Amino acid sequence: MNNLNDSLPDLMRRVTDDLEPESPDLVDRGIRRGVTLRRRRKALLSLSGAAAVLATAGVTVGGTQLFAGTPQAPVAGSTTAAPTQRPAAPKPATPAGTLATLQSLLPETLQQSSPKSGADGGGMHRAEVVVNDGRGASLIRVSIITTKVLSTCAGLHGTCKVLPDGSVFTSYANESITRDRPDKNPWGIKNTVVELFRPDGRMISIYSYNAPRVGVQHTRPNPLFSVAQLTAMATSSEWTFPAKAPEPDLGPQPGDGKPTVPLSQTQQTLRNVLPRNLQLTRPETWGGGGDGFNGASYVVNDGRGAARVDVFVQYETPRTKCGDEGPSHCQVRPDGAVTGWSRNEPTYGDERQAINGVLANRVEIHYPDGRMISMTSYNGPQEKDAKHTRVKPVLSTAELFAMAGNAGWKFPGTGK
Repeated sequence: MNNLNDSLPDLMRRVTDDLEPESPDLVDRGIRRGVTLRRRRKALLSLSGAAAVLATAGVTVGGTQLFAGTPQAPVAGSTTAAPTQRPAAPKPATPAGTLATLQSLLPETLQQSSPKSGADGGGMHRAEVVVNDGRGASLIRVSIITTKVLSTCAGLHGTCKVLPDGSVFTSYANESITRDRPDKNPWGIKNTVVELFRPDGRMISIYSYNAPRVGVQHTRPNPLFSVAQLTAMATSSEWTFPAKAPEPDLGPQPGDGKPTVPLSQTQQTLRNVLPRNLQLTRPETWGGGGDGFNGASYVVNDGRGAARVDVFVQYETPRTKCGDEGPSHCQVRPDGAVTGWSRNEPTYGDERQAINGVLANRVEIHYPDGRMISMTSYNGPQEKDAKHTRVKPVLSTAELFAMAGNAGWKFPGTGK
């Protein structure tokens, strides 16, 4: 029912109904649509293991600093000048070349099978291979593209860091491919993912699964590769990126012809609709401008524990019926609005849920004219990477629906 995770940086995240990993959410569908429809801003998750440490000067993996801004000094040697050589012409980027690079970066001790490569009309090259270390087959897949520059962590799922050179690095480990819908993953498949967005628009995404493909039972408890190992691959200088593809003409968008709404106004409306007995701290906004969506949040406290509440508003293609995506419950109201809600929804789909215990109450209203609002209340100060502070979310779904239905909300267009 809800495709709000489809965004240009959200390019990856939610697996589609048929669970095809060919749509790693953070790039594929967002690139094809060419528009930003971020859902709510994702709070940060922790990296898996101390081997992958994002430091101020870069990422340290296995004692080697990645993304460092200062090149290593040349080794001292003979003072005789070397003959001047013309730099080699760059290799053309091809899907086959992407596959060859992936295979060359894999440990030689691994058995490789089922290599595949391809490209799509959005300028993305993909490659994959099934590897086995003797303890179970594991699919590894890479997607590379040159696209719009991403400069912030807004909207990205996982543990995210903006590096000194302006690159954006995000990762998550051993997570179910259907975080919010365990019923859609009867095979117990998990993935570990790293993504690197370079300041010049180059982007690489690498997925490691604990199964040879999606749609079969998992073959090992966790994916074969760790965040640290995938990071080392993603930062290799061997990758050749395709040129940026022309942006497709997608025609009119739902928010076209409608004015933008200042983020400060969305933040103020959220403040206005929240119960008066709550203490409000840590205001945050995202989206705005020509993005065609606004998001805002507060950490609220009723004296029984601080917890996050957020809102997301936009125009969308009008919905007329319930679908499979989104909250677990759905109903079409007499006025034609499609409503969805879920109660005490786990924010993790793996063992981390037992550690942090953060739950969410979520509601959505999809109006017949294309206006859409989503509100979420948690039982912790952030969605990820923090422990819960109370047994249940601060606000019930009934309270969220009352606030979401307030006439004070203004829905942003693209301003175009």
